[in-house]
Amino acid sequence: MYIFSYFTTEEERLFLAASEDGFNWSNVNDGKAVAASEVGTRQMRDPHIIQGKDGWFHLVWTDGWASRSIGYARSRDLKHWEDQRLIPVMEHLELTQNVWAPETFYDATVDAYRIVWSSTVGDQGRDHRIWSTTTKDFETFTEARLFFDPGYNVIDATVIDRGDHFFMVYKDERGTNEASTDNKAMRSCKLDKAGDERDRPAVSDISGLITPVLTEGPSLYPVTLPEGEGWCLIYDGFHEHYYDARVSLDLYDWMPLSKRIGLPIGARHGAVCKLDKLSRI
Repeated sequence: MYIFSYFTTEEERLFLAASEDGFNWSNVNDGKAVAASEVGTRQMRDPHIIQGKDGWFHLVWTDGWASRSIGYARSRDLKHWEDQRLIPVMEHLELTQNVWAPETFYDATVDAYRIVWSSTVGDQGRDHRIWSTTTKDFETFTEARLFFDPGYNVIDATVIDRGDHFFMVYKDERGTNEASTDNKAMRSCKLDKAGDERDRPAVSDISGLITPVLTEGPSLYPVTLPEGEGWCLIYDGFHEHYYDARVSLDLYDWMPLSKRIGLPIGARHGAVCKLDKLSRI
């Protein structure tokens, strides 16, 4: 089973949808929010869930447009959320303008969970890079360090483990919010596992744009395709208010989905978590 976590423009809270195949989705809780932020700005944007090795579901989210912290909560059943608090990942850097779109993945190279997000640090205009922290228990965290810097404005990183390397999709944030822009869409790259510097892995194979312009909020997850086992990449068409997807067998050649993916209407910057076979909601 797959779970899709998202918020809406009207309600910046946690909404969920469920799917058996990763393509056809149904609302959880009759389409009503399952949780709301009680900390920080009380905004809950870009919610991301990971199923931990400890049996908990761990939720992180964007705590508003200008917060230097990440929102956090945990749940046993995806319905009842507890231990809400702020993780002050960038409070030690006073020139940090924001902390956006946190996502968590398990980083076996350091035997810990790694949270990645985008921040602008400095008094210039928005010029984001990807930062990260690691934790073994979601109680104590390493000091945030720069994780990915391609030399230009980037946001919305999502990372999967490919065995001998990590594979990351991110948004190239250069350009303008106009249909004629050159970027404002997703690229991918490999992150080296073999280097000594785990907080700043070597980067290779940065791709061209793999989604249409004026898209953001990528989420990448394994699916079964007619041709075999592959991947689905969903993304938020934030400018024209739609969700769409690309699919791939090898993470290099991407094809449009033959039909619209059935995600809830009005969903914003969501993320997919593939549950283990024992989990149901």
